[in-house]
Amino acid sequence: MAEFVRYRTPLSGGRAVTAPATCAQRHIWNLMQRQLPDAAFYDVCYWVPLPGHGTAQDLLDVFAELLRRHESLRTGFHRDTDGSLVQQVMDHAEFETEIWTLTRDEDADSVLHAWQSRMRHTPFEPARAPLIRFMVIVADGAPVLAAYCVSHLVVDLTSLRLLADEVTRLLDARVAGRPLPPAVPARQLVEQAQVEHSPRGRALLKRARAYWCRQLASAPATLFPPRNGAGGGLAAPVRYSAAMESRAVALAVPLLARRWRVSTSVVLLTVVAQLLGRRAGTPTCTLRLLAANRSDPELHGTIGNLHSEVAVTIGQEGESVEDVARRAFAECTAAYANGLYDPDEVADLIASAHGPGVPVDLSYCFNDVRLEHTLPPEAEDRAAVSGAALRAAMADTVVAPDEFEEGETFFLVIDDELPGRIRLVLNADHRALTPSEVHGFLYDVESSLVEYAEGTGQQAMEERGAAAGGLGRSLP
Repeated sequence: MAEFVRYRTPLSGGRAVTAPATCAQRHIWNLMQRQLPDAAFYDVCYWVPLPGHGTAQDLLDVFAELLRRHESLRTGFHRDTDGSLVQQVMDHAEFETEIWTLTRDEDADSVLHAWQSRMRHTPFEPARAPLIRFMVIVADGAPVLAAYCVSHLVVDLTSLRLLADEVTRLLDARVAGRPLPPAVPARQLVEQAQVEHSPRGRALLKRARAYWCRQLASAPATLFPPRNGAGGGLAAPVRYSAAMESRAVALAVPLLARRWRVSTSVVLLTVVAQLLGRRAGTPTCTLRLLAANRSDPELHGTIGNLHSEVAVTIGQEGESVEDVARRAFAECTAAYANGLYDPDEVADLIASAHGPGVPVDLSYCFNDVRLEHTLPPEAEDRAAVSGAALRAAMADTVVAPDEFEEGETFFLVIDDELPGRIRLVLNADHRALTPSEVHGFLYDVESSLVEYAEGTGQQAMEERGAAAGGLGRSLP
C-alpha cells in the first residue's frame, strides 16, 4: 500500500498587508456561510500530470515559489471590528505537502481519489493562511502527479488552470537548470480591492446595481413551484447529480451556433432556458451565469478569486428559436459586462424583488467551463452533418450518476474534456427534479439540439413543453 510523508515547509518574503475583501471574496464568503457546518464545501481539488522527471524536493521548491509569487495563496480572512470582511496577506507562512510513493501494484488515480476524499472532509480555517495544501505522487523515484486542495476564497477556475500551467513550467525549468520563468505581471487582490473602492469601481458597481434591478423586474418568482410527491414532500434538500457524455451534442452545437449566429455556449443556454421556462410555464427564465471578470488586461494572469454569479433573464417570446438565441446572446453580453457587483447589495435586491419580503428564487446556475466557446475551425465541415449522423451519434450517449456537488436547486456544468464529446453534469435538489427527472432533463437537452439541427425542433419543443412535467426520458 502506498505510504506518504507529510512535510511542513516554512517560507518568508513578500509583503504583509491588510485590506478590505473584494466583491468576489465577499460573494464566496457569503455562500460558504450558507453551507455551514460543512466548512469544506467550497474547497476545490485540482491536479496536474507531470512528465516524470525531477524529485519531490523540486516540487516542494516549486510550491514555495508559487506562494511567494501569488499573495492570494497566503491570504487569510476575518471580520473586522465593524463586521466587514478583511483579507490579510501574510509575509510568512507554512504550507503542507504530502509526498506519496506508489508501490508496484497501485496506480496514481486511486491514490489521488483517496486524497481528494480526505480533503473533502478536512476544512480550512479561513483566518489561518495559507488556504492551500499540496500533494505529490512519486513513481519509480520521480514525481508523476501534483495536486492541490485550495479554498474557493483564494482561487477561481481560471486560477486553478493558471497554477497547473505554472507548476509544469517551473518544474521543467528547475530540472533543466534554467532560471525560473518570471511571474506574469498581474494585479494582486489587495489592489483589486482598491480599484473597487475607486471612483471608477464605484461607477461600475452602480451600473451593475441598475442591471440587477432590470433583470429582477422580469424574473419569474421561481422555476420550480412546490409540488406534491416526486420529491416535493422532502423538508430538507437532498441533491443528486448525473452526467451525460454526448457525441450528438458535440456535433449539433457548432452547427446551430453557425446557423443562429451566436456562440456555442449560447446555443446550450438557449435550449436549457427553453426547457426550464416551458416546464415552469413562464414567459421568461432567469439563470445565474458564472462570470470570470477578467476583461481588464491586468487581471488576465491574476491568481485569485475574481468570479461572480450574475443573473440573466431570457425571454421565451419570438417567431423562431433563432430569435430567442439572438436575444440570449445580447443578454449574456450584458450580464458578463456587469459581473462586478456588491454581493450584499444584490442580496437585498433579490430579497425584495417582488415587494418587501418577497424574494425571487435564483437558485439556478448555468456554468460552461469549456475553454473555447467560439466556433472551432472545423465548424464549417460540421455544418453538413446529416440528421441520420446525429441520430446515430445519440446511440452512443452515456448518462450515469456523478459525484459532482453543488448547493443550488439546479446547477448545470458543461465541459469538453472528452475528445469529440460534450459533457453535461446536472446537480439538482430532489424537491425540484427527482433523479429520474435529472436524467430526463439531460436527454431532453440532447434531443432538442438534434431536433433543432434537423429543423424539427420548434414543434418538438412545444410538444415537450405541453407534456406532463415537460421532461423526456427517465431512468430505465
